[in-house]
Amino acid sequence: MPVFDYEVADASGALRRGRAEADDPTSLMARFRETGQFLITARAVEPRRPLRLLGTGALHVSRTLTRGVGLTTLVVFTGQLAAMLAGGLHLARILSSLASETVNQRFRAVLTQVRDGITSGSSFADALNQHPHVFDRLYVAVVRAGELSGSLPIVLDNLTTYLEKTAQLRRKVVGAITYPAVILTVAVAIVFIMIAKLVPVFEQVYARANTTLPAPTRLLIAVSGVVRGYTVTVFLVAAAVAILGYAAARTEGGRRVLDGAKLRVPLFGSLVRRAVMARVCRTLSVLLNAGIPLLEAVDTVAKVSGNKVIEEALMKARVWMRDGDTIVETLRRTGQFPAMVLQLVAAGEESGTLPVMLGRAATYYEQQVDNTVATLSTLIEPIMIVIMGAIAGGVIFALYLPIFSLGQAVRGGLR
Repeated sequence: MPVFDYEVADASGALRRGRAEADDPTSLMARFRETGQFLITARAVEPRRPLRLLGTGALHVSRTLTRGVGLTTLVVFTGQLAAMLAGGLHLARILSSLASETVNQRFRAVLTQVRDGITSGSSFADALNQHPHVFDRLYVAVVRAGELSGSLPIVLDNLTTYLEKTAQLRRKVVGAITYPAVILTVAVAIVFIMIAKLVPVFEQVYARANTTLPAPTRLLIAVSGVVRGYTVTVFLVAAAVAILGYAAARTEGGRRVLDGAKLRVPLFGSLVRRAVMARVCRTLSVLLNAGIPLLEAVDTVAKVSGNKVIEEALMKARVWMRDGDTIVETLRRTGQFPAMVLQLVAAGEESGTLPVMLGRAATYYEQQVDNTVATLSTLIEPIMIVIMGAIAGGVIFALYLPIFSLGQAVRGGLR
């Protein structure tokens, strides 16, 4: 989207300069007219040339600088910013202070650039919008609403609470999924070592016995031969499959399939759906509380929902809302939202307390995530023990199966 350097005047005649993205000067003029300002000039800014590093390709400077900024860093920054703004400090001075205190070099560079943008006349939201890999659409939208309403400290305080809950939710979901993934990886490594090192020993013994081996044993020996004879090829094929799978998951169709599978996978599907519902309800509540219009809020929520299936459902609901349907009816038609959410949304829509009801729905699903994680933590350990035992036991069973008739095989080999 083109970027314009602009100059606007408010109702009192005060001038303000800044930089913003817009499709064209007409749309920029309409945006300022909605806030009671008049656009005087709008000059298109020439896009910055990408930075070439060691001839390996083009990387945008800001994108390079903004990698490595985690959610925890953002939570701390937002909380400090809200407290210092509430204390009456100037925004540029706050950013300078926080930039000097942060230990994250990339985030320090981002804050410095944001401060420079503000001192050159840009709004806070527009300055943040120049770094989308740190400050996403939700963050920028909330800040813009706080600037327009004059309640930026309050909005940022609510945003801090939202980010803290998001971080807690993410840690719980990742923690619940990481444990079985680690255990399964260890089990696969153990089986690989057994196939590569242990099976050849038994193969030599059975070869001297000169007997017909059972089918499971022959299959295991064949697999061992492939692994030992084509180790590099096996690893290259596995790496290629992983890379292709990752690339496919980055496409729209791949994301849709993968995110749909996440919602249906046994045990973890309900956890993922509840986490997504908590995030959607909490995000929409924060945006509506900040004074952002419903359609714009739903569009932002869809983009940050974290699940392609739910994102497409929200985009459909947004179209139906724009056509005049009620919120609860549009969500029900998507078929992706539980009855609990629909009931609370209906109550909030009728009573005019939709943000409050969405907050309650978010709290409910956050508690459900806690309960699900606790239940999974209890169930996963015995389940993973059974799975590891089955994998390792299957290999051992296939190895020792011929021993039951080894005496007869030895006698047959001696004749």
